[in-house]
Amino acid sequence: MTKRRVLFVDDEPNIIDGLRRMLRKQRAIWDMEFVGSGADALARMAAAPFDVIITDLQMPDLNGAELLERVVQHYPATARIVLSGHADENMSRRAMNLAHRYLAKPTDPETLMKAVSDACGARQLVADERLQALLGGCDTLPSAPDLYIEITRAAESETADAAVIGKIIARDMAMSAKLLQLVNSSFFGLARRVSSVEQAVALLGVIRIKALVLTENLFREFAPQRKLPYLSIERLWDHSIRVAELAREISRAEKQTGDRPDQAFTAGLLHDIGLLVLACRQVDALEQVCEEARRQGVSAEKVESRILGATHAEVGAFLLRLWGLPARIVEAVSLHHTPNEVAYDGLCAVTVVHAADVLDHAVEEPADPLFIAEEELYRPVMDEEYLARIQMLHRVEAWKRLAADRRPRKVEQTV
Repeated sequence: MTKRRVLFVDDEPNIIDGLRRMLRKQRAIWDMEFVGSGADALARMAAAPFDVIITDLQMPDLNGAELLERVVQHYPATARIVLSGHADENMSRRAMNLAHRYLAKPTDPETLMKAVSDACGARQLVADERLQALLGGCDTLPSAPDLYIEITRAAESETADAAVIGKIIARDMAMSAKLLQLVNSSFFGLARRVSSVEQAVALLGVIRIKALVLTENLFREFAPQRKLPYLSIERLWDHSIRVAELAREISRAEKQTGDRPDQAFTAGLLHDIGLLVLACRQVDALEQVCEEARRQGVSAEKVESRILGATHAEVGAFLLRLWGLPARIVEAVSLHHTPNEVAYDGLCAVTVVHAADVLDHAVEEPADPLFIAEEELYRPVMDEEYLARIQMLHRVEAWKRLAADRRPRKVEQTV
């Protein structure tokens, strides 16, 4: 197998030497180079392409943010990671808008290796180099939203609680209003009205709140520039949030413990995010996919790979793996239409998201604008062979009742 090429950039020789020692064992799987300046990095990249670049910010002459701007312009398919200590606020903000991951010094070896592995693994999810470059460009594939990153960092602190997370979210008035609207909708079925973001965090939990923040940011970031004849973004949002909560309920009904029900929620909420990305960045090609699927009377997913070079499930997983979301979530997004490809022979996030997606479509009203002329462009089919393989086929009727009990669950959009 061809080694992935990884470039490390830092102007401090001690840091570079430390990285070499830290990552010596990775030479069996990565082809690594280490340079001391942004100019040297660009020279190496001009000589041969790299899959991943990891750079410091505070460097003389060409700083890390300026380097990443050049990388975006000339090498958009390269995954971009910042590994930096203190930097001024303006430079940090520029870098966060250019990088796919932002790691603070000092970083332990496991965290750094996972970030690089995630970036390398993301490229394997989308094999077509043209699509990699398209999705890798900064204008097309932004870094994880600042608010999501800040909530994640706060949640990792030992002193974090609902009040701390609530105050972070409250600084974004639009996000606060959206979360309160969602929490108070009939969808979540809470027994009392929620009047503050802090209450919302306490009632839903940090994992679900983080997922809602991330998804709302993505729907805002990737809003299509024109109305699509085959796809309603409003219904895509409604479908995503229904699948999220149904996946969580199935997970709980099957006695999954720990954070697994909330991870299922996150995966369900994000399962079709690749479709949103394509609707925004590849709208003409997506319309071609839907037209051809309609003419052939087949699922649009069967046409996506040939026309786009990847399915919307792979595009979504590519995005989320670059950002370092948990492997269970990335896998569930990647395989939500093809669960039999998962190696694990037991109930997992793939199972519950696949089932929730199928069951929510099954109870959707016939006039769903995701479809045209009754031809079901993106309506999935339950993979009974997979469910039989993991000995869960007998549970489908119970899951159907959970889905039916949740209807109707309309979540109104704000303007």
